[in-house]
Amino acid sequence: MKKGTAIGLGLLMAGSLMTGCSAAKDEAASTSEGGVVSEANEKTDVVFWTSMSGGMGETVDKIVKDYNESQDKVHVTVEFQGNYYDMAAKLQTAVTSGEAPHIAQLEMGRTKMFADYGVLQDMTEPAREAGLDPEMFYDGLMDCCDWGEGLYALPFNRSTPMFYYNKDMFEEAGLDPETPPQTWDELREYASKLSIPNQRWGFEMPIDAWFYEAFIMQGDGRILNEDETDIGFNNETGTKPLALWKSMIEEGVMKAPPGKEYNSYEAARSDFAAGITGMIVTSSGDLGTLTNSCEFEIGTAFLPKDKRFGVPTGGANVVMLAGHEEDTEAVMDFLKYLTSPDIAAYWSVQTGYVPSSEAASESSVYQEFIADNAAAKTALEQMQYTDIPRPINEDYPQIHSEIMMTEIQRCIEMEGYTPEQAVAAISNQTKALLEK
Repeated sequence: MKKGTAIGLGLLMAGSLMTGCSAAKDEAASTSEGGVVSEANEKTDVVFWTSMSGGMGETVDKIVKDYNESQDKVHVTVEFQGNYYDMAAKLQTAVTSGEAPHIAQLEMGRTKMFADYGVLQDMTEPAREAGLDPEMFYDGLMDCCDWGEGLYALPFNRSTPMFYYNKDMFEEAGLDPETPPQTWDELREYASKLSIPNQRWGFEMPIDAWFYEAFIMQGDGRILNEDETDIGFNNETGTKPLALWKSMIEEGVMKAPPGKEYNSYEAARSDFAAGITGMIVTSSGDLGTLTNSCEFEIGTAFLPKDKRFGVPTGGANVVMLAGHEEDTEAVMDFLKYLTSPDIAAYWSVQTGYVPSSEAASESSVYQEFIADNAAAKTALEQMQYTDIPRPINEDYPQIHSEIMMTEIQRCIEMEGYTPEQAVAAISNQTKALLEK
């Protein structure tokens, strides 16, 4: 097991610092700071770090406000920390300084890494005592929450990549607005019909490792090989998606939006709303944002297939940070509320994230919503094709966010850098990392 990443070094330091932190908090028991009981209201204060801004942030605030007003034992304070990259960095700093929150919204791929470094609380027993049953959640969302070593996370804002298209533009181009492309070949065909040279692109998608994972899965490939010593797509499964994107961009029918990290997602959403592109791939969690920003009718569909349909799950879970054992009951009371079927359904309706449980998806709140919003059903229905799991490996965040991301973007942006070279580079770097 490798312990050499930058974040690993910071987290390894945390073990000794967190012990001292607990003692200091005991001495401050009469203050109203997070994690202690306030004399004024006799409530346990719980700090919840989130990555939700805009309308999604407002929805989180409302959920927390309603919870705070529903009982008199716990008060939850929401603190926005930026995007998932910001959150991971700030958690590292907070843990090493003894100032970690009680709860954090942690990108799903980083859960095991943080758990392996001992900074997350195993919630197996606390959940049982609180009456929170992890079995209620969809299996496809639990691989990165409980991988056989304990319950280290609960699904919250979980998503899949989703295909969005402009129905008005389809009609204008002579395409059936009720029949989106089903295959990669049809994607290219539709993109060509929707494009206007140097003015409008038929298809746009961030060159992002998450979407690359989806295209690998559509070729029936695996991200890592069975013994996790190398990638599982060092073949046509890995090169074919890159060749498709590269050729479509060269033909002028696909646009790769500019920007790093999540800025490229924002650029794609803006182009779609402005009519600069007719079809995009982005997160299912963007449905609410796009619905509010687009003046045309939006269609949604599964990502077009190669050999099969397939998508990874994404988004974030909620985790409990270690070092707050005295507040476990309060934390679990809030997490039980946050992940309850009615609240999970409300969250999905307001944002577009997938319901985390069958009970949430079958609730009257969600069923009434999808009855009037057919586009919202796509993400839930596409969950059946999340059967190829993303790796649960402490090194995978680095493989995904650094190695894969760098090489696929280099392949698309650099003339003469072939898909075969990019996949070989991913393989070589991944093997070297996994051998450490």
